[in-house]
Amino acid sequence: MCESTAYLITEDGERKLMDYVVDVVPKENGKLSLTDILGEEQIIEGILKEIRLLEHKIIIEKTI
Repeated sequence: MCESTAYLITEDGERKLMDYVVDVVPKENGKLSLTDILGEEQIIEGILKEIRLLEHKIIIEKTI
């Protein structure tokens, strides 16, 4: 399986956004679209900081 878990990094630490993410697409105005294996979409304001393929981890930093 190729799914990953997306995490948001804020001043308060790291929190899980979504499990089983299969698509990350940049959108306008500094937003990212995350889609999971079931087709559910979440729009997140932030920038992609890191993707750890072996850990199946997507790290997004919240923009201020």
